[in-house]
Amino acid sequence: MARLRRGWIGVYVTTGAYSEPAQTEMVEDQYPIVLINGMDLVRELRGMARDDHGGDLAACIEHILSAQEQAITNRRPEEILLE
Repeated sequence: MARLRRGWIGVYVTTGAYSEPAQTEMVEDQYPIVLINGMDLVRELRGMARDDHGGDLAACIEHILSAQEQAITNRRPEEILLE
């Protein structure tokens, strides 16, 4: 949260679930953060597989991974936003 600049929205993705206190804090403090949990991630991947790969989830994931030329590490948000 501390790294967000004015007008930015953060996205916090987990393959698990968010604790109730974490969700409560986001709502009460009105943080501009979108929470994406494991079920949301699976739902999105299945939709992408259905729409673009004939329902083949493995092919969809392979396509996503092969599109990455190299692993992305330590990048500032503005580097990604300005691409």
